[in-house]
Amino acid sequence: MTISNEAVADMETVELEPLREDKKKIFEDILKYFETHQRGYIKVPTGWGKTFLSKHIMKKYYDDGKLVLFLVSKNNPLLSQTYYDRKKNQPLFPNSALLSSEHKEDRKELAKTLKALGKGKGKGFVLFASLQTVLGKQGAEIKNLILEHTDLAIVDEIHNFINNRGNDFLNELGERTKILGMTATPFQGVVGNVKFVDEIAGDMREVYAKTLPECILDEELAPLKYTIAESSEDIFEIFDFEKGLDELDKQDLFLDCSTADKLKKVVRRTQLAKDVYDSMVKRKNAKTLVFCAPVRKRVYGAGADREEINAFHAKLTASVFNGEISASKLGKDSDPVLPLDFDNYTPDGKFRDAAFITSELPKDEQSALLAAFRDTKKPPYVLCTVGMLIEGFDFPGLETLILLRPTLSMRLFEQQVGRVTRLSPVSGKGKGHIFEISDSIDSLYQRFGEGVFNGEKVDQVQMLQPEIRLEELFSEGDAALAIEEGKIEISKVDLSNLKKGRGKGRGRKNAQAVEVPVRLPPTALRAKYFSRLLAITEEKDVGAFEREKRELMRGALRFRVRELRDAEELSTLCDQVNKLKREAYEDRRLGDVSRQHKPKVFGEVEWLLKLQALNSLKYAGDRISMPEKNKILKTLGFEPDMRKIDSHRLKCLKIGSAQKTIPDLVKVLGFVSRLSSSETYQFLDKKKKDQWKREFLPAVYWGFCFIDASPELKELFESTEWDRRVKNIIRQK
Repeated sequence: MTISNEAVADMETVELEPLREDKKKIFEDILKYFETHQRGYIKVPTGWGKTFLSKHIMKKYYDDGKLVLFLVSKNNPLLSQTYYDRKKNQPLFPNSALLSSEHKEDRKELAKTLKALGKGKGKGFVLFASLQTVLGKQGAEIKNLILEHTDLAIVDEIHNFINNRGNDFLNELGERTKILGMTATPFQGVVGNVKFVDEIAGDMREVYAKTLPECILDEELAPLKYTIAESSEDIFEIFDFEKGLDELDKQDLFLDCSTADKLKKVVRRTQLAKDVYDSMVKRKNAKTLVFCAPVRKRVYGAGADREEINAFHAKLTASVFNGEISASKLGKDSDPVLPLDFDNYTPDGKFRDAAFITSELPKDEQSALLAAFRDTKKPPYVLCTVGMLIEGFDFPGLETLILLRPTLSMRLFEQQVGRVTRLSPVSGKGKGHIFEISDSIDSLYQRFGEGVFNGEKVDQVQMLQPEIRLEELFSEGDAALAIEEGKIEISKVDLSNLKKGRGKGRGRKNAQAVEVPVRLPPTALRAKYFSRLLAITEEKDVGAFEREKRELMRGALRFRVRELRDAEELSTLCDQVNKLKREAYEDRRLGDVSRQHKPKVFGEVEWLLKLQALNSLKYAGDRISMPEKNKILKTLGFEPDMRKIDSHRLKCLKIGSAQKTIPDLVKVLGFVSRLSSSETYQFLDKKKKDQWKREFLPAVYWGFCFIDASPELKELFESTEWDRRVKNIIRQK
């Protein structure tokens, strides 16, 4: 039994390493916050030390005789890691209990302890629990006691509690319970359908936040080198688009291995990751984690009786890295030859250099595999997985990450990146290395055409581009300084030398990948995709162009100006839009409604592009010199005088928007806020909904650009009552 008796509790004290001075300040600020608030959360990158900070907060309440609940959604490894003091091999808090599916607790004794605490008769107590166990069939009494007597609930990975049973449980906790959430990613969902931690409750507020670039600059996390390797494969040929662009409504794409040809392409793409690894990972015993892609259909030519193979790509990848399968061994006309049985072990029973971990492996084998992987002197050196180890896997010695799975979820992407950013004095890791295999997405525009306008698919398609995901990842914090100081490096790999060097002999061994720096923001790339949408719009005659305007305006808000080259790209794009506007006035092919609205659409988009560029200059231009700022203004067509930037911004609003002043925006958006609530919106008739989309939604884009110029707009946009339908329009994360 893990509940310690009072005698043991008196004999033992809770010993924690002291907090650094900066974290002491955060610790004190959190305690002060909860003197007047019930709920709040901290947002810090994976590896920053939020769990360590939470232990100090637990201890404060524990020492005061309070009941503390440390709650996770379902990550039992994380739960037990927090519960135990590894150095002493015993519970961290003498008076505590662990309640999870893997740890059986005496529930009667636990209930007795909780009741005593509720009557003020017990000492401080910490209950470590998983939500699934608390809500289980046998947990009714424990759940009710937790709801009644908990003084502080610390919820790790609180993003897993958004709009689900976890959300409901938190809202059942009484007024006496303080709730502290911790997360690296305070949102859930794919682009265009994102839910935020703030939506758990109206009084849930961000207490403290620190970005990944800030943590790297402050040496709290390891420097990061991110390398993009373009596969030259068509993403449509590699992944399953059976349901068209609706496949992008999920957080992952699925590999298609259903034919011999498809399987060969998947092997070639996986072989590319091995080639990059062989060429660019300098220490061959460096621990490397590979995130592989799920496979929906049966695999051609593999599996007994053509049964589906669990985590097939993880097993395939391990075989490729072990040299059992290679692209060169697959003949042009012959069927792929795959091993009938994937095996993690050498003939003498040791782990192979590359291994796979899946949920189907016995728990003891999974534990042995992870223990060996954490040992820097033993194989496996490469560990392949599909969905495991993305969250809660704490291994500071991990040096390299390879991404073979494109994701539409920024939360998953950030969690994956966080696996290699932890500092490790033991392994001597100088920086975390990430290699992503990227495929061509141009075919999606060619195949689906105007379909990319449907259901906000534009953003989803573009999120398949690594540079755009990285811009989103580094959109907060001083990434420019971290890049300038070499603490964040982003590059692409020229694979021509690798391809020439394939085969046997010295040439293969000496083949080297040539790196080309990648610049953020990826303005040229965004301009390329924006031009595609303009071309689609140019060809259409669809009345008022309401949907097209919304998607173009959404795309306009994604641009950033960090240097003169960005302004030059945007200026060229604005010239293109202006040309389309002039041509639309003269296009006699258009119907009367289209001829009235189409030029206006292009006009609004042109000035919103310029306004967004000015906003970048005003609010994120600290590292740009004044002479260059003035050059940027001139390039964008404004008087080169930064003192007049606010008048330039108002000029954009006046010329491009239906609302000519900020007070006009405040008035209209206040109306939008009332209409956009779920309770109101669902009762609007079709005519009113169409009017809402046509007349009011464009004001959201303009209003977003003036948040910091108007307290009323700022309050409105930060309101938790504003419906997610509107929040997703201006989503920046």
